[in-house]
Amino acid sequence: MRWLHALAPELEYRGLVGERRALLHRVPVTWRERLPADTWMRLCTASGVRVAFQTDSPTIAVRADWVSQQTNRANAEIDLYQNGEFYGQLRSQGLGAAEGVLYDGPARDRCVELYMPPYGEVRFAGVGVAESASIQPPPPLDGPRLLFYGDSITHGSTTARAGTTYPARIARRLGVDFINLGVGGSARGEPAMAEIAASLGCDVIVLAYGVNTFGSSHEEPRAFERTYDTFLAILRWHQPEVPILMVTPLFHTCEFEQTTRGGARLEEYRRVIREVVYRRQSFGDANLILLEGHGLIGPGQGDLLADHVHPNDAGFAAIAESLGAQIQRVLSLTSIKA
Repeated sequence: MRWLHALAPELEYRGLVGERRALLHRVPVTWRERLPADTWMRLCTASGVRVAFQTDSPTIAVRADWVSQQTNRANAEIDLYQNGEFYGQLRSQGLGAAEGVLYDGPARDRCVELYMPPYGEVRFAGVGVAESASIQPPPPLDGPRLLFYGDSITHGSTTARAGTTYPARIARRLGVDFINLGVGGSARGEPAMAEIAASLGCDVIVLAYGVNTFGSSHEEPRAFERTYDTFLAILRWHQPEVPILMVTPLFHTCEFEQTTRGGARLEEYRRVIREVVYRRQSFGDANLILLEGHGLIGPGQGDLLADHVHPNDAGFAAIAESLGAQIQRVLSLTSIKA
């Protein structure tokens, strides 16, 4: 077997902001000082990061080192996809180095993507192929690039595998690239996150947050209104025309009983998002699109949840189906084609 090191030119990194690097923090370390500690910690995980290449090798092996695993959930593996279809996994045995053969079959030319674990801090070590096999960079993704910012649902909590987060499902369906800035438990809409998101120059932005602010009583609804509007103002300052899809919080089985310390319910945060969007639309911003979270997973759809708030795999598929259709519609109405 012939091994290519992590930074071999034949390997393309997707979903990674900044220069290629083996330690797969989603964003460069230069951002660390601008962000709260818990947000930075989540961005050290590899959700949405993929290593892609094209090969005809009958055998594909992978080496990686798990530096940390931020949850004890099952999605701690590296997924191998071939031409958009799942094939196999490299399972970690806890922290430390792991190596394994993920494909052993017919020699045929195909595009391979390795999806990194959503809640794992991983140092990628390389890819192994047969001695006589060809390997080269994959065909470029020349279409639009999507950006997702949100909480643990966007990050990929409770998804069965690395490749089944809803951003990953949507991007495969549309055949486009994406960046996942989901930060479980710490999506509060800080101005620094808006500056970072705007700096990436993506073609469609999806904002899906509010539950963390509600659940932690970080801000009561009126303060959240200022924070949310400021986030949009920063995005608009840098990208005046980019389509932005804003998703109100999904159904929460405890939302009718749970309140913040100030007595606010989750529906009040949804109302705030609506008010901010409607106000900006009334001032002429036609590229703001409001999506109701209850239209993705709503009351009566508890079977799509793994717990009181996080989707199960059927729930992630449902989100990807509905939200993906909306993104496809947005792309069809712009000059950016998927």
